[in-house]
Amino acid sequence: MTNRKFAVFWRVLIGAVIGMAVSFALAQTFFGLGSRAFIDQLFLVFVPAAAIFVCLLYLLPVFEKSLEGTFFPVRIFIFIWALVSALLSLLITRYSFISLLLLLVIFLLLTVPATSSVQSIVEAGGRRRVFGAWLFAFFFGSLLIGFLDNFYTNPIEIFLLAVFLQAVFGVGGYFLMGRVRRVATDRWFDAVVHGVLFAMLIGFIAWLFQTSRQVSLFPVSYFVLNGETQGVFLFTSLLALPWQAWFHLKLKFGGFYNRVKRTRVYAYVSANLAGFSLSLLFFVLYLLFASVINDPRFDVDDIFFDADGMNYRVRLTTDNWHDFYWRSVHPFMILLFKPSVDLIAFFLKGNKLWGAYVFVALGGAACIYLAWTFIKSASGNSVYASLIAALLGLTASHLIFASLIESYIFLAASLLLFYVLLLKDKPLPALVTASLMTIGITYTNFAQNVIALFAVRPNIKQIIRFVASVLVFLVLLTLLNNLLFPDSHPFFFVPSTLQAEQQNLFPLNSLRVQALTRAFFFHNVAAPTPIFYDKDIPFIQFRFFKPEIDELSQYDLPIQNVTSWVWLGLLVLGGALFLLNLKKNQHLRLSIALMGCMALNMGLHLRYGKEVFLYTPNWTYALVLFLGLAWQGFHDHKWFQVILLVFLSLLIWNNGILLQTILEVLAEQV
Repeated sequence: MTNRKFAVFWRVLIGAVIGMAVSFALAQTFFGLGSRAFIDQLFLVFVPAAAIFVCLLYLLPVFEKSLEGTFFPVRIFIFIWALVSALLSLLITRYSFISLLLLLVIFLLLTVPATSSVQSIVEAGGRRRVFGAWLFAFFFGSLLIGFLDNFYTNPIEIFLLAVFLQAVFGVGGYFLMGRVRRVATDRWFDAVVHGVLFAMLIGFIAWLFQTSRQVSLFPVSYFVLNGETQGVFLFTSLLALPWQAWFHLKLKFGGFYNRVKRTRVYAYVSANLAGFSLSLLFFVLYLLFASVINDPRFDVDDIFFDADGMNYRVRLTTDNWHDFYWRSVHPFMILLFKPSVDLIAFFLKGNKLWGAYVFVALGGAACIYLAWTFIKSASGNSVYASLIAALLGLTASHLIFASLIESYIFLAASLLLFYVLLLKDKPLPALVTASLMTIGITYTNFAQNVIALFAVRPNIKQIIRFVASVLVFLVLLTLLNNLLFPDSHPFFFVPSTLQAEQQNLFPLNSLRVQALTRAFFFHNVAAPTPIFYDKDIPFIQFRFFKPEIDELSQYDLPIQNVTSWVWLGLLVLGGALFLLNLKKNQHLRLSIALMGCMALNMGLHLRYGKEVFLYTPNWTYALVLFLGLAWQGFHDHKWFQVILLVFLSLLIWNNGILLQTILEVLAEQV
């Protein structure tokens, strides 16, 4: 028998066997073969088998050509990967075992054409990088689709999302693998510190997820792949691995990668990759907690540290944007927040509640990135910047208010942005824009911008222009806010509206002074045991300071005492270094500005506000940035970076207890 006849014989034999097997599996699994008459069974199996057989006669030569010249190990890999993929898909979909052959054939038919690309990657020594890129895309794709499949439920939508994310994350993972390899080779200790920090945060996220599952109102389905989605996502992702090789080769030899590397976007992302990665982890952390504490079943305000969570949730997620308390201190907050929530909700198929959850978590993530950018620009050390940014993100203040639908975390973000612009010596229009965000959210905190500008750039004419510009735009944007959202706020420039703030004034006494000191330097960072108050509203209230009953939270647990004492030591170290390095401090003006902003807030809250912790985002950023600048003399010392890592682990433990306590109390009330 000639080689040609032999090849034809095997094609016919393989085509017939596969055609019959696939047709039988389809009929048995999907088309109710056993419930039909015998003659119908024959036609249901043999007619599709014949069609598949004919198709395979044309396709098998193409597949043979794809395998020509490839190494035997590569062919074995393609077969084993197809078999493993079929087995995993079978386990997820829970079809009958007879479907295994059907799935195996489908995977082989769809992956064999990529064999030559796999061989090229193997020959170039890039198989680890491609596999790492695929793992990266698989992991982050599963997280994102696990969230999105609550809004996009059609299998075709999930398939297209999975393909898109495999492509996007695959490219991102390809660059990331190269970056990780270079950093691990050139700066191994930096890689270790970043690795430990990220591992700690991932562990914290995993712990919070498991703890939240104990609360019946936690929406687990929004953070895992739904049952209907798992099969489609797994099938698409497994299929994508061999094609990742083809995709990367096309992009590389097509010149795409070289063109990308020459863009400003790539240069910016590459230079700030650690900051983006850190922000992403904190975004997930904040979103997890936000999905519990903002649940609509908590339909009153003042549950969490006197915050107006219900008021903000209703105003941002419904058409009822009126301020329940009719206060003028937030001149055009609705204009800043509501369109942003609506835009996010548009991509979530109109779900404004989850749009608000994502929005507030993004505000917290923005604070992390801006703090990282500030310290990186000041010190030039990416690892040190990550440690300081993580410190800010893990404070009790940011864990609560980057998860709660309120305005404070966005105020912190706008103030951080202003300092970043000052540090980078940006022109006045940029500073005015950042200040409009600050003054639009809460007009009293515009004073922080003025103090900072005066301390860093003591030019009276420039400051007058700055203040005048911001105030003019403030009036105009406030008018626009009330035109687009009628009666959302009273006008701040109408004197009678200030009377509403009289109810927030409290007498100054020794307990309040103690509460202020703790709120400014301790409670905002390391959480104490909260006060539980069960009067006034139908839910237990969480407080650190309750002036109505003259009660102040204490550090009761051993971990709380250890964390607070270590933090005190770091505070004292920062203060001492600041004083010792006054003359050679390159950022002395910025440090003075940060202290001025803290002093302003301390003076303001001598009498204003019931629960002082509520306002901590207004100055916690300043405290952390000030210390970040003060500790800068040790920023590249390995021992100091290890100390910061140890303190962050203590802070995770300490503040994790606060989150767990809140979740346990909430679980008892629903």
